[in-house]
This record gives sequence, C-alpha cells and structure tokens, in this order.
Amino acid sequence: MKQFLLFVILICCAFAKAQTPQPLVELIEDKQAKRWNLYAQNNTDEEQEAFLMVKGEGFRRSADRPVIKKIPPNAKVLMITLIPLAGTSPTYETIFTYETNLQTIEERKGENREEHVNIRPLQHDELTIFLEDDCEKCDYLIAQLNRKHIKYRKLDVKKNKKVFDFMWQHLRGKIPSSDVVKLPVVMENNKVYHDIANMKHFVATYNWNTERE
Repeated sequence: MKQFLLFVILICCAFAKAQTPQPLVELIEDKQAKRWNLYAQNNTDEEQEAFLMVKGEGFRRSADRPVIKKIPPNAKVLMITLIPLAGTSPTYETIFTYETNLQTIEERKGENREEHVNIRPLQHDELTIFLEDDCEKCDYLIAQLNRKHIKYRKLDVKKNKKVFDFMWQHLRGKIPSSDVVKLPVVMENNKVYHDIANMKHFVATYNWNTERE
C-alpha cells in the first residue's frame, strides 16, 4: 500500500511539473568561483528584448545600470557578470523583464510624452538649432559647430509636438506667413534663419564670434 501511495505521489508531482508553463524568457544564474554570470534564456521562436537591472552588495561594482539586449530565438545571452569580493557574502536583487512586458526605448526615455518635455525659454544670446533626424543640412551644421567648438542648443522637432509648437511660437511674427520653413532653423540674437539654401556658405559667412557663456 505504501509503495502504491508513493507511486501515486510521484505521478502527481511529475504531472504538476509538466503542467507548469516554461517562462518565455527566463533569467539564469551561473555561479562560478570568481564570477557570477547572469544569462537571459529565450525559450521562444522569436527574437526577444530583455531588460535587467541588478542592485547588489559585496561585488567589485554595484552593477546598478540597466542592461538591455536582444536575445535570438531559443538562445542564451550573457547579460552581466558580477565579481564577488573576497571575504564577503554577496547578495543582489534583480529587476528582469522581456519583450512582451517591456516598453520601447523611446517610451522608457519619455519621448512623445508631454509630461516629460520641459522646454526652458530661449535666451537672447544663445545659439539654438531646431532640427530632425535624417537631415543632411542639420548633420552638416552640427558637425561644423562641433569642429569649431561652438556652443549651441539643439531641439529635435520630431521627437515631440511640444518642441515643434515651441519653434513655431518663435517663428510667428518674424517671418512672412507665406514663407516655407526648412530645417535646420537657426535662432540667435532675435535673428531667425529658416530656409538656408546653401549650408556651406551659411557656415562660412555666419559670425560665429558672438560671445556665448
């Protein structure tokens, strides 16, 4: 009878284990003598993005910066390595999630969310550049300003509508309503440049000697 009960218990345990769903993406710990490796294991047939943040004590570094990595289908990827300090009892806590629970990078940064856009007013003597990605003239202007070590403030009008509205707020009354506005838009000392046809000529002839703090 006891053997029969033991057999039933083993069968029930195996059945219960079989019913436990395998995590789509799981965090795997591999403790070695001098290092602890934390891996993200993707158990799906699709690429996943895993997010890991570790807060620990007793390690060579706290490793409290978030780690975000792409995990190929049915693959295991090293997320972080922790180095225990000799003579300590290291401990750590993790925040781990993956694609289906993870916001996009843009959302994590707060882009496209009005409450995360705090635009300070324009300053009279500050060089301000309104631009966008994939804009050759914008890229050329910024590259030249960096080369000349000129201080500037840049605002991307495509990241948030509030930035776009902010630009138009300062264009109204300064340019004819019939004018076409092309990026980059340059503002400094109440001057506005909103349709720069030849960017090389503009950079070469503009007075960059204006004092800036």
